[in-house]
Amino acid sequence: MTDPPEAGEAVHPSSAIDEAAVESWLESHPEFFEDYFYRKATRRLVDTWVYRRVRTATTTSSHGASFSSFDWHSIPETLAQQQNQQQQPAGGDSAIQEEIESSVNVSRSTSCSSNVIRKVSSEFVYLDRNQSSSPLLTRFTDGSASFIIDSMVASPTLPRTPSGLGTSNKHQQQSQQQPLPQPAQPTAEQQQAPAAASSGAQGLRAFAEEGMLRELVLDIFHELDVATLCHKILRNVCLLIGADRCSLFLVESAPGRSQLELVSNLFDVTADSCLETILANHSSIRIPIGQGIVGSVALTGEPVRIADAYQDERFNAEIDKQTGYRTKSVLCLPVKDHTGAVIGVTQAVNKRDGGVFSETDEKTFETFLTFCGIGIRNAKLYKQSQLETKRNQVLLDMVRIISEQQDNLDPLVRKIMHYMQLITTCRWCQILLIDDPTSVEGMFDHAFELRFEDDDANSATVHDGESRQPAAPVVTDYCRMLLNSELISLVCDTGEPLNISNPREDMRLTELERLSISALLCLPIKNAQSRVAGLCLLMNKSDGGAFTSGDQQLAEAFALFCGLGIHNTRMFERAEVAKRRQQVALEVLSYHAVASSEDAQKLAKCLIPSSRFLGINEFSFSDLAMSDEETLISVIKMFEDTGLFSAFKLNYASFCRWILSVKKNYRAVTYHNWRHALNVTQCMFAMLRTSPELRGLNRLDKLALLVASICHDLDHRGTDNKFQRLTLSPLAQLYSSSMLERHHFNQCIMLLSINGCDILSSLSQSQYERCIATIEKCILATDLQKHMAARKVLQQLVTDRAFNWSETAHQDLLLGLLMTAADLSAITKPWSVQKKVAFLVASEFYEQGDREKQELHLQPDDQKDRAKQQKLPKMQVDFIDFVCLPVYTLLCEICSELHELRNGCLSNRAQWESLTGQ
Repeated sequence: MTDPPEAGEAVHPSSAIDEAAVESWLESHPEFFEDYFYRKATRRLVDTWVYRRVRTATTTSSHGASFSSFDWHSIPETLAQQQNQQQQPAGGDSAIQEEIESSVNVSRSTSCSSNVIRKVSSEFVYLDRNQSSSPLLTRFTDGSASFIIDSMVASPTLPRTPSGLGTSNKHQQQSQQQPLPQPAQPTAEQQQAPAAASSGAQGLRAFAEEGMLRELVLDIFHELDVATLCHKILRNVCLLIGADRCSLFLVESAPGRSQLELVSNLFDVTADSCLETILANHSSIRIPIGQGIVGSVALTGEPVRIADAYQDERFNAEIDKQTGYRTKSVLCLPVKDHTGAVIGVTQAVNKRDGGVFSETDEKTFETFLTFCGIGIRNAKLYKQSQLETKRNQVLLDMVRIISEQQDNLDPLVRKIMHYMQLITTCRWCQILLIDDPTSVEGMFDHAFELRFEDDDANSATVHDGESRQPAAPVVTDYCRMLLNSELISLVCDTGEPLNISNPREDMRLTELERLSISALLCLPIKNAQSRVAGLCLLMNKSDGGAFTSGDQQLAEAFALFCGLGIHNTRMFERAEVAKRRQQVALEVLSYHAVASSEDAQKLAKCLIPSSRFLGINEFSFSDLAMSDEETLISVIKMFEDTGLFSAFKLNYASFCRWILSVKKNYRAVTYHNWRHALNVTQCMFAMLRTSPELRGLNRLDKLALLVASICHDLDHRGTDNKFQRLTLSPLAQLYSSSMLERHHFNQCIMLLSINGCDILSSLSQSQYERCIATIEKCILATDLQKHMAARKVLQQLVTDRAFNWSETAHQDLLLGLLMTAADLSAITKPWSVQKKVAFLVASEFYEQGDREKQELHLQPDDQKDRAKQQKLPKMQVDFIDFVCLPVYTLLCEICSELHELRNGCLSNRAQWESLTGQ
């Protein structure tokens, strides 16, 4: 195998002049050649270069060549030879071609892939049998790829550090002792090259810049991290125009103010700087728009090129004094987005070759920044979308916390403060709450504080991927500092947030407050009625800066959910307090509503006479001559004769106490009292005993019917449902329909649930549930409005002969009809009894009418108007025709042997009709 040609050997005569010009120019611009080699070297050229390294390593028994000993001249020669071979026919210098092809074959036999390598990011390892593997591409400290091995990489230059972020003198001395390699000076032979070489070099540079721009722009558009993108932009700028270092300032809103300013995103980036190092030593520099060179470029949007910075009055030499760096030439250009708006300013300082920035540099810089502005805007939009996603996650987390923590205010406030610290990175959080937002004093009833100290064991930290909960909020002397502050009163009065970027200059704060607070964000916490129910104070950012507009917007959205959560928790606590008060009231009510055990024992010892003696089997039954004790004994006898005590093993002592408690819970109103309940129960008992069809009902339904009858008007107030709605009584607010009937049922359940009155405790679970459900249906059926609708359905079933006793729905309609028939049974009594009862009913109606006139200033209906008593006979006839007679007529069609009820109704109608003419 023939060895490849060595450097300095003769080449084709026709390319000697071009090679000399190219080689001379490349020796004068090593940084361009390295960059050009990275981007343009073909696989064949790289393989040839690797072959030469392997040969050199084998000959000298070393693992690599140093930067100074490496023969860089051979690469442009080979590149020129390849170009000449592509232009000339195959009859060229066959020896050189064979050597190159031979070297390529060697490298192919040891390479990992035969694909063409075009990008710097590609990494391939070339192996040799006689030595360990070494990477073709190595990486700088920042992770960027390079063809140069570690020994060839120069030390990174010391970045110019702004005030407060200076590096040690030892580091500066070490940096000064290791300068960057200087470009090689052209030889005398190269200086005598023809003038045509200059034009060739310019064309080569233009061609290289075009390709470099294309690669850099593609790289920028694929990067969405703002810091990484800006670092790439500045490094690429240094490479493009040969700048020593570059800085990027982005336009941002000033903290706590509406005006814009320039903020140093990255400062003093060099071509080989590391992003991590830059960020570690970086401190934000803020420059007002229009101030200094950078500020004036941002204001005018025009580029500035200065040969000597110290001759420009806009230049600020303070940073040069602090770092010892000498600024000479400056090239400053605006960064614009796709709309032409200035979004930043890029500043390049000092040419590496000691010259000044040229117009060509400015045009190249401007072309590149056109794409950079779009890339920065896209990266910002991506960052904003990420922040918005995180913000939504935080808010959703807050909603979850609110929904989970509603029973106690203290842990909820602790979690709120913990989240506030996380989303705003503040070191001090206070929440002040007002129990009564309408209070004119404006005093805070609760104060919570959470301070996050670096040396506090209870501070919020992250451990094993989980957030440790902070200590419980406590009230300290610090927490009391701002309670009476003028700023607190201002936020409470206006309901608007307050962001103070420099509290130490705000004279509205006390001296202690100004010393303790470096940044303050005060947010109102509003309840569901948009009233200020408290304040959230966020103080002292972790980075020492002020709260940004982004912090404020996120904290405001968070405070909105906090206000709702705190309001809901307080409402829940108040509901719990009301519930406990209700329980106490129920205990007191139960004590006074339940009959005493002594009275129950006395009743249990009474002798129970026969049904015939009490007259409870007759529809003509009357309680007018009975004593209260006899009425109680009559009810006991009804349950006994129905067989309920033996069928369900009802406790007799509990039953006596229960029936006494039922009697006690009927109010002393004119008509809807205990005596009315007794008559309704007696009519129900008589119907169950008389009708063969009703005798066939199961005993559980009979038990439910008798219990519902005796309890159907419990705690009646002597007024109807209409009056409850007109007066907006608690019953009307509690129930939407059948207010009184639902209240009667609830009172019934309350008595059945009291220990000592639980007569249904002997029932099985299924029997108990079914009995309670039947009791509810029967009591609600006494509402005449519900009765009218149900009667129409039942009448249609009877007319169509579709009524079925085994159908549950049909049976429920029948039970409702039985309850209405028993409730209206006074209209079926003998005339002497019916007339007295009718006047009792009318008297209760007149009392309600009087209240409507006095309290509501309304004209009552005729049946409730005392001034229209003479119309009572006519109204009774109408009531019988419209309500009562249809009930008993329908009942007689379903159940036999109940005609006595219908006949009594007709007889009383005739009596009332005879009085209409008087």
